[in-house]
Amino acid sequence: MSNTLFDEKGHLTEVTLRALKCGLLEGNELAIVSEHICSCESCSSAFANSFKDDELAKAPLGFEEEIQCKLKKKKDIEFMFYSLRVTIAASIALVFVFSNTLNLAANTKVGSIKAPNLSIVNSINTDINNFSEKIINLEVFNNEKEKK
Repeated sequence: MSNTLFDEKGHLTEVTLRALKCGLLEGNELAIVSEHICSCESCSSAFANSFKDDELAKAPLGFEEEIQCKLKKKKDIEFMFYSLRVTIAASIALVFVFSNTLNLAANTKVGSIKAPNLSIVNSINTDINNFSEKIINLEVFNNEKEKK
């Protein structure tokens, strides 16, 4: 049967899908078909649609409620741990605020910090100011010449 597993487009044939559904494939063929169904959306859809509603197994009584209860418990536990982390972070922040830790850090002397020497900046600023004044005066002088 291995030469009839796939059609010319590379998808599983109807015969292969029926054989898989009935459990007639064995060994290497079963492995090849299973691997292909995992990677091919078209073939997996065709295989899933080959089952009728009455062929599918019914979920046991109370299964849905049990799953929903487990999900709710999991969400409750996640929320509890989130709340615990937020509470611990807020507590640590309050300890820092109301203890002398911040005051101690703020009042610690780092050493002498010297003010920067701004004489170079002031001289550059003065030079740029003088240059811009010259440009303005030159423009005014040129404009007056053109008007005369």
